[in-house]
Amino acid sequence: MLLAIWASLAAVALGDGEFLFSTTTTAAQTPVPVVSADCNPFRGTRYITIGNGNGIQASQCTASWDLYEIRVFDENDNQLSVTATSNTGYDDPYTPFKAVDGSTATFWAGDHDVGMSCSCWDDGKKDGQAIRLDLGSEKTVSRIQLVQGGADDQWAVSKIRVHCHSSSLNSNPLELGISMGTTDITCGINGCSASVLNPGYADTCDGITAAAGAASFGLAMLVGLGLAGQ
Repeated sequence: MLLAIWASLAAVALGDGEFLFSTTTTAAQTPVPVVSADCNPFRGTRYITIGNGNGIQASQCTASWDLYEIRVFDENDNQLSVTATSNTGYDDPYTPFKAVDGSTATFWAGDHDVGMSCSCWDDGKKDGQAIRLDLGSEKTVSRIQLVQGGADDQWAVSKIRVHCHSSSLNSNPLELGISMGTTDITCGINGCSASVLNPGYADTCDGITAAAGAASFGLAMLVGLGLAGQ
């Protein structure tokens, strides 16, 4: 039985993956503006920090969030030029620049020191991987587009935290559910909402935490018994 358990554990895929576009159609949405006392980029901001709000499906505890592209638009829906940095780090060579380079073939990968797997998740990991955008000066932002790898992407999150600030994170961010593919976040005077999600929303940790956690526990037991390599 132990050998059977080990065979199942060995089959678990680990590490970051390639970009996987989804062909799933966009789910119908009825967006409700999310209001934050601290963050509404439509009212003007220079810096926007986007942090993870939950975990990823990849089972390895040190696996990172992969974010392929971020596009920011002004009140006339003109795309703004932005630069990107990360105070939480990155997995070299997947630098923050690769999330704003105009290509969905490249991505920013968060620092593996703060793993994002749902199997090892706790709420203290919110904003554990975050990317900061500098708009150059204070701008009115009406739309933010995020691109992740698609419905089959194990390194995508389904919840984000958006901070508007001058130099540091705010305590009351916008918290939004997003697509594992492409999400348009639209902002107006009353707040922001995730208005277009393709594919539709699916919680990345739904039904995964218990199973992945059990697998991790089983592996730990095998290691403790000295049977992991047998």
